[in-house]
Amino acid sequence: MQRPDPIVLAIELTVPPEAAYEAFTQRFGEWWPVATHSLSRRTATRCHLETQPGGAVDEHAPDGSRYVWGEVLAIEPGRRIRFTWHPGRESASAQWVEVIFESAAGGSRATLTHGGWEALGEAGPLLRQEYVPGWAQVFGEHFADFAAGIVRTKETP
Repeated sequence: MQRPDPIVLAIELTVPPEAAYEAFTQRFGEWWPVATHSLSRRTATRCHLETQPGGAVDEHAPDGSRYVWGEVLAIEPGRRIRFTWHPGRESASAQWVEVIFESAAGGSRATLTHGGWEALGEAGPLLRQEYVPGWAQVFGEHFADFAAGIVRTKETP
């Protein structure tokens, strides 16, 4: 079986890399679209990303259920975070996600790479196809809009 290529999605942001990193990590639960991209699909769901190696990426449902989506593998504060990814599946099927924040004209560039599809076996290529539009919506739209809102908030008197 051929190994599926990682998904790579880069977005331009109007905030410096450090602010983009902080928005992605520290404010993960504020921008993640739980109504469409969570296991419970409830607006009262809260998502969280712990910003230290070994920290959890998880979801807390209104009924008290907790779903672990992954584990933080590495961080470089202000620049990079890498974590495993297996929402709704066992950790043995985990892929990996890495987000890198770099300086760019007008602010920063954030690049999300999602790989490790071989951990899903034969389902890997199909799930990869489903994640392409999913990351475009979650990262390319929701996170990008949230980061843009940080700039608008700071400019408001």
